Amino acid sequence: MQTVKERTRFGLLFAALIFIGIGAGILYGAQRLIGDARSVAHSNEVMGRLDELEARLRDAESAQRGYILSGRADYLADYHNSRERVPVLVDGIDALVVDNQAQVRRARQLRAKIETRLHQITNTLLRYESDGIPGARAAMDSDVFETSSAIRRLKAQMVDAERALLEQRAASTRGSANVLRAIALLGIPLGLAVTLGVYLLLVREIRRRSDAEAAAREVQGQLREGNAELQHKSADLRALSRYGGMLQGCLDADEALQLTSRMLSTLRPGTAGTIYRMRNSQDHAEAAIHWGRHRAASAESLLPDACWGLRRNQPHLVSDVSASRCSHVSAVDHDGVAIACIPLMAQGAQIGLLYLSDDDDGFLSRIDIIEAVAEQLSMALSNLSLRERLRLQSIREPLTGLFNRRYLEESATRELARCARRELPLSLMMLDIDHFKAFNDVHGHAGGDALLAAFGTLLAEHSRGEDIACRYGGEEFTLILPEAPVDAALQRAEAIRAAVETMRVQHMGRELPRVTVSIGVAAFPAHGDSPESLLRVADEALYRAKHNGRNRVECA
Repeated sequence: MQTVKERTRFGLLFAALIFIGIGAGILYGAQRLIGDARSVAHSNEVMGRLDELEARLRDAESAQRGYILSGRADYLADYHNSRERVPVLVDGIDALVVDNQAQVRRARQLRAKIETRLHQITNTLLRYESDGIPGARAAMDSDVFETSSAIRRLKAQMVDAERALLEQRAASTRGSANVLRAIALLGIPLGLAVTLGVYLLLVREIRRRSDAEAAAREVQGQLREGNAELQHKSADLRALSRYGGMLQGCLDADEALQLTSRMLSTLRPGTAGTIYRMRNSQDHAEAAIHWGRHRAASAESLLPDACWGLRRNQPHLVSDVSASRCSHVSAVDHDGVAIACIPLMAQGAQIGLLYLSDDDDGFLSRIDIIEAVAEQLSMALSNLSLRERLRLQSIREPLTGLFNRRYLEESATRELARCARRELPLSLMMLDIDHFKAFNDVHGHAGGDALLAAFGTLLAEHSRGEDIACRYGGEEFTLILPEAPVDAALQRAEAIRAAVETMRVQHMGRELPRVTVSIGVAAFPAHGDSPESLLRVADEALYRAKHNGRNRVECA
């Protein structure tokens, strides 16, 4: 009997060591996964700050150019606002990369280049104040382009470095998942085997059989719960990792929202949810996507003060909505309905709200992974918003709102190739406001800018959805009409010419004199088979229109 007791004690000790080892392994793997998730969030924040820094610098440059071209004080105010934000963003990037010496060196170089660029912008403004536009143009030497290129290159290097770190952390996450999987596949069966041996030894002790059986049942129950919880956590972490990777590949906010709704539906099938997007004015949030059937309905539009989560900038969890609820949540006629209001925050700004409801408050026990999903969604929506702003700034001309010359060259080649492939026509107009230089001399650059902006609006109103209206340069504009034959293009040109004759432009409380426009029209394939040839012959037709008395339409 003494031998059985010794074996029992030894078996129990061995089983305890195994479970301690399993627990330590799980804790180690979980800590690594948490650390990797934080590192991923850190890298995403660095890249987001870099994108915002580039956007702010471009805003400052655009506002400076707008002020120089128009002389309007609101452009100057925009310039100062953007310029004051740039050093703050640079300081934030320095603080974020302080633990990475290579990034610290790049950040220092980036700071130096940005300070140089800000000095160049300031110098250009000073030259403009003293010598006007000729002075400003003289200040824009080759150093400006070299500094801007260096800034873009350093920003790209820092983003590439962070992406490389993301790949390393992804590999680390896979390693942690493998550790947890190995513990589940090897440690738990071994623990069960040892426990079974201990149980058999205890059975042989008749006088302690009842206690031994109870202890065995308890241990087995704990093992089953631990195994189920481990598998649950592992599945959640794998799903979160896949979600994060797919979220990085989303092209727009709608795609990110659809992916998030599917992710949360998979995590908690019975829980209904709504994601709200904050309006740009920050005065209210609107429902963007729903899934499931809410047990406690929420308003389609809500004010930030109507939600405790948005009010406090932290998750608001309620296990019984009949006892406590936000004002945007409707009352329910039975107890036990649980809700969660999780604010979507990115870089200190509210961008939305995740609202969940269920008859069972079990989903609140998994709120950690739901909050992780909300955090990744917030960063993705913020990055997508910044990316869209940068894209629009690169293809739009700020004064008229039309596409710029760079976009014209890209789209003309694309549309011409498409029409040629499908054997369809394409027409192109060159438009020039008559006597614009004299108008500008009389009414000033501000009056000229008002006229150009009004003409840009008129041209957009007379364009189809598939047409491409661009400002070619100065007072010259271009309109590409895909799939339009030359006779249709001539009719459209005549309609635009007539509309310009009746156009009214208000500036500084008074109506500016009326103007006219001359238009040259060319068509593919009759007048050219390349964008360059079409632009050339359309410009020649425009010159004939000018030569023949202006305020007329000429065809190539």
